[in-house]
Amino acid sequence: MDIVPGVNNQPISQVVYDVGGNEIVQMNEANGVENVGNTPILLKSVNAGGKTLSYFNLGKTKVLNVNPQLALTSGVGVVNNSTVVLSNSDYAAYVDAIAATSMDTNLRNYGFHDFLSLPITDPNAADYDLHFSKAFAEGDSFLVSERWGNSAIRLMALGSDGVPYSGANLLTLGGSINPAVGYDAYDWTTGFASSINVPGQAQALTLFSAQKFFDGTSNAYQPVYGLRVFNQTEADLKILGMSDDTFANNLDNLQVPEPSTWCAMISCVVVALLRRKRA
Repeated sequence: MDIVPGVNNQPISQVVYDVGGNEIVQMNEANGVENVGNTPILLKSVNAGGKTLSYFNLGKTKVLNVNPQLALTSGVGVVNNSTVVLSNSDYAAYVDAIAATSMDTNLRNYGFHDFLSLPITDPNAADYDLHFSKAFAEGDSFLVSERWGNSAIRLMALGSDGVPYSGANLLTLGGSINPAVGYDAYDWTTGFASSINVPGQAQALTLFSAQKFFDGTSNAYQPVYGLRVFNQTEADLKILGMSDDTFANNLDNLQVPEPSTWCAMISCVVVALLRRKRA
């Protein structure tokens, strides 16, 4: 299923940001780059379809099944305000940094693929699996930010076991687009660009319902615990979970334990050891 502006997406009508403590309400999308810098641009809410989505799925995220080719490829990394982490310089730090891009709403914290020296040879090989600590319930949405809004990605929905749902839709965000034309593949041009990562290209946004993974299939909706991300056209990504309701009551992803869960697990281990010693 293709998700492009006007087809299968949730059309954005307003975006609210926090920039240096000041609220900026964007009633119309930008025409291109309108703000270049390295300070955080925080998303606060998105209006779409008459709803205000102001709740984010910002618990701990975890990146698994990373394509080992990324450790050998130059041009792949994460920019976070004024810092850059490259996959072929510090692979472990890169994996952590990719996970962290989905743990804040800062549009200047995203992954990039630029002028790769050794592209991924197999277009059917995923870059990584992105797991959220809270599953997406029916009615929750994904917001994807992509620099210049010109590159397509493919996404598969993951179940609680980390395996893609059989029979679910493979979503192609951006569809069959011409990557030489900016902002056409995504719905909303923000106008905000990074001063240290291609400052002539602003971030663009597309919002879509998690339900799209199951629309038109024989499957009833199933909670989406994460995404398998295929980045075949050098997309520069940030992926966020959004809703008009809190994620606090959603199902927990046991592959991404919250700190409290880790503490509980450690406590159980300690208690078991103490009991063993007493025996």
